[in-house]
Amino acid sequence: MSLAVAILLFCAVGAWAEDLAAEEQYRPAYKPEYPSYQPSYPSYPSYSKPAYPSYPSYPSYPAYPKYCDPKAAPKCAENSTGHWCLTDEEYPVYEVKYAIDYDPLVLKKYADIADQSANDLVDGVSKEQEEKFDYSFYKGKQFDEGNWVGGEGFICPSDVAYSRPLRAKNTAGEWRVIVQDIAWPTYTQTQRTETCLFPEAACRTLAPCHFSKCLQKHTVHRMLSFDPCDERRGVFIDTYKLPSACSCHIPVKA
Repeated sequence: MSLAVAILLFCAVGAWAEDLAAEEQYRPAYKPEYPSYQPSYPSYPSYSKPAYPSYPSYPSYPAYPKYCDPKAAPKCAENSTGHWCLTDEEYPVYEVKYAIDYDPLVLKKYADIADQSANDLVDGVSKEQEEKFDYSFYKGKQFDEGNWVGGEGFICPSDVAYSRPLRAKNTAGEWRVIVQDIAWPTYTQTQRTETCLFPEAACRTLAPCHFSKCLQKHTVHRMLSFDPCDERRGVFIDTYKLPSACSCHIPVKA
């Protein structure tokens, strides 16, 4: 290629570049006729987290001693020869209530007839009659005058009570707490007990030749219970032997 041709080619390229730059300079920038659509969403109110009611906190179980003898008599039975307590200063109210509240089957285990009396349980004797029985004249001696006198009553004097024991010794000889007057609805377990006033004494009004004796009878009862030596068991059904009648027995004559 000759020098003249190269110069002409260089000049032509330069002129083309200048024309292209001028065209770009005067080309108007594209502007859309309509603004871009940007929908505005409504602002929703902010809700605060509702405050839930605070439930009562139940006390934790007390720290029981490492060794607990279930056959040891509780304090309420120290001065008693019976196998149950009608009063108990150490009754574990909170522990029993806690066990009831967390037992979904407690209503299936519980049963009681709170209103009991001789009207329903003794044939031929009314509640008013039974409450008037008085054996203060009888001393348990066969040859005593009181053996032959006195008013209406049974030939074996007994103490009748419709009681609600708080503690009792079960048929295995272990002491349990009985569920009584706890929680809502109130749980009660009423038992009719009939304890001989003079066990082994002669039956009232019978002649000495019969060699009669008043014997204590018992009945096994099922009651909703709590084990103070093992609170993890919750509430459960246990069995107890309670006095049910004082009957006159005449032995075979030798």
